Amino acid sequence: MLAIFLASSQPAEASGALSGSLTQVTIGNLWQLIAPNGREMPVEMLDACETVLRKGAHLFAFFVLGFCVANAVRQLDGNKRRVFWISLCWSSAYGAIDELHQYFVPGRACMWQDWLIDTVGAALGVCFVCYFMRMKKKR
Repeated sequence: MLAIFLASSQPAEASGALSGSLTQVTIGNLWQLIAPNGREMPVEMLDACETVLRKGAHLFAFFVLGFCVANAVRQLDGNKRRVFWISLCWSSAYGAIDELHQYFVPGRACMWQDWLIDTVGAALGVCFVCYFMRMKKKR
């Protein structure tokens, strides 16, 4: 949760520079390997890749959060259904709080779409834990 909070606290310029440079290094270098005759990657394609990378970071961060929260809740309550709902609600609520926090960071925005991506990522992480709870119970 602290890592998510710190990443969300970066002003838009710093966050954009980080994701832009990461996109340029990864996608740009891959493009250079496959590009015919050394053509430059179109700016629109680079922007689309950066958007996918940023949304993927939301998904991944909240997958990890959902996984960790579900593991913690599992230690307190062995009921898979309660583990799922408590963990999902907690992680989703933190996603909403995180988006609200971004509203007050210079250049950042509070977007319901990002909250939805956060919730999907958390749900995947929680499902991962619940799946292994089910497998363990079958054994």
